[in-house]
Amino acid sequence: MLINLFKKFKIILIACILLMQINCKNNSIEPLTNEIKLLGFEDKFALRMVLAEPYLYVCAGSGGVWRSDIRKPITEWNYLGLADTSLGNYTNVGALDIDVIEEDILVAYNGSAHLPDSSVSVWRSINAGKNWFRSDKGVYETLDYDYDLNIFTFIRRSPHKPNIVIGGIDVASYRSTDGGSNWNLLSGRRNAIIGNGNVRWHPFQPGEVWFFGETALFAPYCGAGQDYGLKGKTGLPWDSLGCTYDGAVYDVAFDAVDPKIIYIASTCGILKSNDGGYTWKRNVVHLPDNGFIFRMIHHPSVGGVLYFAGGQQIYVTFNGGLNVQKIGEIEKGFITSLVWDSIRSQLFIGTTEGGIYTLKF
Repeated sequence: MLINLFKKFKIILIACILLMQINCKNNSIEPLTNEIKLLGFEDKFALRMVLAEPYLYVCAGSGGVWRSDIRKPITEWNYLGLADTSLGNYTNVGALDIDVIEEDILVAYNGSAHLPDSSVSVWRSINAGKNWFRSDKGVYETLDYDYDLNIFTFIRRSPHKPNIVIGGIDVASYRSTDGGSNWNLLSGRRNAIIGNGNVRWHPFQPGEVWFFGETALFAPYCGAGQDYGLKGKTGLPWDSLGCTYDGAVYDVAFDAVDPKIIYIASTCGILKSNDGGYTWKRNVVHLPDNGFIFRMIHHPSVGGVLYFAGGQQIYVTFNGGLNVQKIGEIEKGFITSLVWDSIRSQLFIGTTEGGIYTLKF
């Protein structure tokens, strides 16, 4: 009898906890548990991170490329290569972006401190980082030392057609159709003063890719391409954000249920579009402490759930930005990258010399 009563009590208790969690999300009350844990990596930049099971891969700029098996109980960081201390300890040199499919790794690289004939924009490994080879055939190398040499600041495979890769800088994007071996100029031009550019594939709209960043004249820009980057998104103006002053677009995120809902983090706040980017609304997301957002990531399957980060603060919204709550704060450094881990329901948080953290829900 006592055993049966205990079982019934346990079932009721679990049901109550689940109900409390659901109500917390609906009413925007802070989640029940938010555990922040430092995973090391304090002495390096974690500029970009990508999760390719069971490994978390990290671009550390001039510190090269690293990875850790995050499914093991003890975090150990293994160096894979591409470090070059002669580039200096800056956030815009060395290994800047990474894309991984099993053992096939592509790295966007800025080695512009070297001579043009030794500068490589894309490094590739097909054996999980044991060996690296140059993989930027077709990328023009300028001889003008006043401007950029052979530089990629971003590189991303299409989630729907992984053989199609887009990489480059803000003034010139390139496209590969063979997984990153050969490249053709997609838009823009080389031999121009560069700003800060990035790219995101729309995970819920096959073939749609978003370009964003800051020009060399400190102007924010954001726009989208269709047909896997071959043409601009029909009728979408690139100057529709309404940010008329100096600034930048830092990140783009999407809604997991409604593909027309898109979010932009910029110097003029967080903007939201309900029509695929044709019109934007400002001031739809209010942070509890008047902070700013540098990185965003959407939940991969639950609509309206996004995680924000700026400075040392981490936030979440469960209802598309109507309510935002602070859920964590790192001790030092500046947050540069976010990765969501669906298996353990946690965020990986990369910083500038503050380490890599997990925030578990």
